[in-house]
Amino acid sequence: MIDLLVSTVAFPLVVTVLTAGLLLVTVAPLYLALQLADNRGFSTTRWTVVSVVGVLVGLVGAYALHKREGMPSYAVVLPLVLTYLGPIVLLALTPEQSRIGGRAGRHE
Repeated sequence: MIDLLVSTVAFPLVVTVLTAGLLLVTVAPLYLALQLADNRGFSTTRWTVVSVVGVLVGLVGAYALHKREGMPSYAVVLPLVLTYLGPIVLLALTPEQSRIGGRAGRHE
């Protein structure tokens, strides 16, 4: 009976933690990049593409390291930094650097 109680509590907890982790490396970088681009007057379309590419490269890199034999398990976390590529670059740019950041059109 105690096994059923533990599994009833543990399973939703594990699913919640994994979902939060997945949101942190997929949705959060995109949202952050869009907010930063909009605040600086840059093209949100350009930074959406940069963020999505960064997320894909980070996730594929983490998966590739996970599949390699002999790699320590904590090394999988290192490529996940690439998921924040868009926001990191946007933090380094100033609003005057519209050549790199792109300009938001009137429709944006």
